[in-house]
Amino acid sequence: MPVTLRLLPHALVASTGYVLFAVAALPDLLSARLGIGPSAFGLLTSAPLGAFVLVQPLASRLSDRRPTAVVLLWAAAVHVALAAALDLAEGFATLLALRFAWGLVAGLVLSVGATHVARLRRGPGSTLEQGVFGGMLTLGGAAAFLLAGPVVAATGGPGLHAVGIVPGVVALACGLRNRGDRRTAPRVSSNAQASDDSGTSTDGPGGRSARETLATVTNPTVLVAALSYVAVIGSYVTLSTFVTSYFGELGVLGPLNALVLVGATAGRVAGGVAGWRFPGSDATFVVVSVAAAAAGFAALASGPGGRLLVALPFATMVALSVPFGAVFDLAAGATEAEGVALAAVVAAGNVAALVLPPVAGALRETTGGYAGVFGMLALLNGVTAVCAVALAGGRHAEGGR
Repeated sequence: MPVTLRLLPHALVASTGYVLFAVAALPDLLSARLGIGPSAFGLLTSAPLGAFVLVQPLASRLSDRRPTAVVLLWAAAVHVALAAALDLAEGFATLLALRFAWGLVAGLVLSVGATHVARLRRGPGSTLEQGVFGGMLTLGGAAAFLLAGPVVAATGGPGLHAVGIVPGVVALACGLRNRGDRRTAPRVSSNAQASDDSGTSTDGPGGRSARETLATVTNPTVLVAALSYVAVIGSYVTLSTFVTSYFGELGVLGPLNALVLVGATAGRVAGGVAGWRFPGSDATFVVVSVAAAAAGFAALASGPGGRLLVALPFATMVALSVPFGAVFDLAAGATEAEGVALAAVVAAGNVAALVLPPVAGALRETTGGYAGVFGMLALLNGVTAVCAVALAGGRHAEGGR
């Protein structure tokens, strides 16, 4: 298998991570340059997340009809062009519109890239690769927090997204080299093939009927994977949103967002390696991880003293990051329509990422502390662990992974 074919989604998602977080790396500078307040700046940072959700039906359709290598090639081309345009935008409205348009492409990259990995590798090897894929997203974000400031300072203003474009160009080159490869082509379901042979039309993506598509997204394993992604991504985004202010109240200063993303990267990659090296189903792996996260949030809600106040948020962030690869592999292995399943999982997670931070902010304002926020996240992860336990028990009884 060509190295460039495997490198394609990883390079592209690393570039996506950099561009996604670059704006958040320089909030004061951008707010002053654009003449906007905190609410407008929050809109800039959240606009791509909304686009992530809206584009998933298209991502499902494309990945179910085309080789993912071809879809990622075109996504890389548009991503690089829009990332360059983001550096040229001057007004708030223009930048907001471009961030949303770019978010549509980035949403494609996330779910189609995961589908690409699922079509190239199976079993524990897929869990490993999915963990690396997720780690590259947060590694790109960590690089943005560390490099965007020095680059903009050196150039006197432009270049906020410039470094992030580099791995995007690498991905574009990989996509061009593999544009004719059929190893990432979709598998055709037996029902869809029968419909094609009989001349009967279907109205689902890639020749699948609407009934087949509905059966995929309501598959119990896909539903548990989606709930797990809601818990993992929703909790991760909520925690990373408030980590700076949380530590600020404790008098702890530093490049905390970069440290959080580095921890998330380490957790995602380590989770992939653990899923590859050690026996056990993906569902069991998810149970252990989200249960550990639930315990961490519950401990934070109880208000521990001393060093635990500082250590627990980072430990919990790592626990949330560990099952990333297992969640994606669980969804992809549940059905032959892996593109549909992964698009549903990504959409559910990013809806949570949009909803949970404002809810957490309201809880923080109402209660005057973070105990309510941590309690809410502990409950979410606890419920997810229970559902994953039920799934793991059922799959064990069936003798499947």
